[in-house]
Parts: sequence; C-alpha cells; structure tokens
Amino acid sequence: MNNQIQTNEISHEVYQNHHIRVHQIDSPRNGTYYAIYHTTPQSYTLRQKYPSRHRGYNDFRATAHNIEAVEAYVATIKAKIDLKLKAKQDRLAENAKAREEFVNPYKVGDILYGSWGYDQTNIDFYQVVEVKNRSLKIQKIGYKSVRSTSWCSEEVAPVKDKFVKDEIHRVNLVVRSYNGKIDHSIKSPSFGHLHRHEGGTHHSSWGH
Repeated sequence: MNNQIQTNEISHEVYQNHHIRVHQIDSPRNGTYYAIYHTTPQSYTLRQKYPSRHRGYNDFRATAHNIEAVEAYVATIKAKIDLKLKAKQDRLAENAKAREEFVNPYKVGDILYGSWGYDQTNIDFYQVVEVKNRSLKIQKIGYKSVRSTSWCSEEVAPVKDKFVKDEIHRVNLVVRSYNGKIDHSIKSPSFGHLHRHEGGTHHSSWGH
C-alpha cells in the first residue's frame, strides 16, 4: 500500500503576468483534493532573479475538493487581478490629466525648505531662481538663528538672496491626483522632500 502523498501539476496559466497553478494532490488519508497557487508578477520576478533566496517563498494558496470549486476560485483570482489592473489604469489616467491641468504655483524668489535627520534636525533652504512648467531651478541659501530653544536647538529663518553655494539644482514637481485634487511633491537635492516656506521659523537641532 502506497502511503505517499502524490502531487501533480494539472494546469499553469499566466494571466496578466500573474501565475496561477493548480496541483492535484492524492493523499491516502484525505483523498484527492486540489491546491491553487497564485504568484504575483513581483514574487515571480524575485524567484527568477534570486532562486535560492526565495526557494521557500509561499504563494497565496487555497484548497478545493473538486474541479468546479477550483474553477470558481480561479475566476475569483482573475476578477481581483482585473479590478486591481483597472484601478491602476484609472490612477494613471487621473495622474496624466492632473499633469496636463497643473499650473506651477511657484515664482522666482520663492523659498523652499527641507527638514531631515535622525538624532538631529537639519534644515536646508533653497531659493527659486527659474520656473518651468513642472520643474524648478533652485539655489541653496543661508539662514539665521532667531532664538535658542535649548543648549542644542534653535529656531531658524532663511535669509533671502544669501546664496551659500554657486551650484544650481534642477528639481521636478511630481504631479498626481489625490482624492480628486491635484497635488505635487518636490524631492530635495539632499534628503527628503521640499516644501514652500510660508514665513516664520523652523526648528533645528544638533544633539541629544
């Protein structure tokens, strides 16, 4: 008597770059049933690129006891894939429309700031020196201490036209639609993102 579990792949379909596999499993204890595996494109790519590292990666898995249940479950997987694909296409279309309708809100002379750091808070200030449709040219400017808040922190404010470096950076405005509204972000030449300076001061620190 064979007490070994027998596994046989009976189908392997690639649907919208997703891999859907069905295995028939014959078990002396549980009889015949089916296992459905769903591998996303990202997981499949990682498996091909790093086979040893992702050898034990578990795909999304379900079981069924007859072919009709297998077909129904595979249909559900495909419907979810289609839904996500449509959502992605709609999002891309909305972002494309947002880029077409976007009006650059900045002008020459505006000041941007970025705040970054792990155990300290660094502040960078940049002044806009050129404006394009969806990009800016900016140059780093200095700042002044407004007031001390502790032995290792202070409030600072930018000093317009006090250029501290000759280097001019070109930064893109990444435009997207968010909840029906047009929004944008600007990646800093150093770390993080830049925001418009609306006046006032910004916190800076250099120790614990």
